[in-house]
Amino acid sequence: MPRVRRRGHGLGNELLPWARAFLASQVLNARLLTPAFGMNRRGYWRDFHTAPDDWIYHRAIEQLLPVVEFAETDYLAHGGGDVVRALRSFATERKLYDRHCFVLATDGLWGGFRSVEAAREFIRATLYRSRYAGRNLLQIHERLDRQKITVGMHVRLGDFAPPVATDQYRQVPNASLPIDWFCNVAASLQQAFHDDWQLLLITDGRPEQLQPLTDAFPCVTTADMLNNDCSDVLALAAADLLVCSASTYSSLAAFLSDSPYLWFAPSLHAHPEGCFSTHGFSADRDDPQGPTRLAVDRYVHRTGAWISRGAVVDLDGYIPPGALSAAASRRDFRQASSDLVRSGVAERHR
Repeated sequence: MPRVRRRGHGLGNELLPWARAFLASQVLNARLLTPAFGMNRRGYWRDFHTAPDDWIYHRAIEQLLPVVEFAETDYLAHGGGDVVRALRSFATERKLYDRHCFVLATDGLWGGFRSVEAAREFIRATLYRSRYAGRNLLQIHERLDRQKITVGMHVRLGDFAPPVATDQYRQVPNASLPIDWFCNVAASLQQAFHDDWQLLLITDGRPEQLQPLTDAFPCVTTADMLNNDCSDVLALAAADLLVCSASTYSSLAAFLSDSPYLWFAPSLHAHPEGCFSTHGFSADRDDPQGPTRLAVDRYVHRTGAWISRGAVVDLDGYIPPGALSAAASRRDFRQASSDLVRSGVAERHR
């Protein structure tokens, strides 16, 4: 059971414990429950085919059956890292394989998307199977030119705090990024790609908030679509290049994607070794050799160029050339003319 707390959270926040619960269901050969989205103020019960009073069933089953909590402390006590490995160790210690009637409950964002890597395709499939995703994605497909580089830009404004000073982004949670940053990024893309790109704008902002961007650059938008949270994140994930907001929703899109993505530098933690991370070492506070520390050590001891899918971009919007060339290459790889199974042709090399 993935728990929904209080009035629920955004889609990215809800999917992380859901993915963890899915992996637990596979480890334990148990039935997976959908989150009680009737508690979520965004009404996700409509998207995922559940009832608005599903929370009653969840509360009842916790009263009727023994509840085993799988919390962050358990995850860390059993090695952290890959949650599947931690779950197997936890289940063995608690003798869960010998029990037949109980509820394993989990919630929270601990572990991050890295810990549920094994559930990546479950998340993608769950989003695709949601009630409105197919219809919306077809509309997006018809609005885009597949010959051009598609840049998916997520501008989170509606339920976030107003932008803050650039040196405050690591201290102020859920603050909107400056619209100037998105405009500067778009200007850099225009300079690099000229007419060979298109901007897919995913946003909850009001037209007047977006005007500096939309007046300067033509945008393909999904603002006219209803119930588009699931389809929007899938559309972002399918883009050749992602421009992220500092939000779990953007993180989810980047996690589901194999494309390069851009992240606002002031919202990142700068390490003295010369690299950046999203949360410093806070996620590894109980494990000094946690994944971020190990990544920094690998960066320091690298023997060649450091290749990163996520590119750090300052307020001026300068985009590293590697991210630009990766986006162009991704567009080239998906062209039907060079794809045999899409009636294209290939060259034989000797």
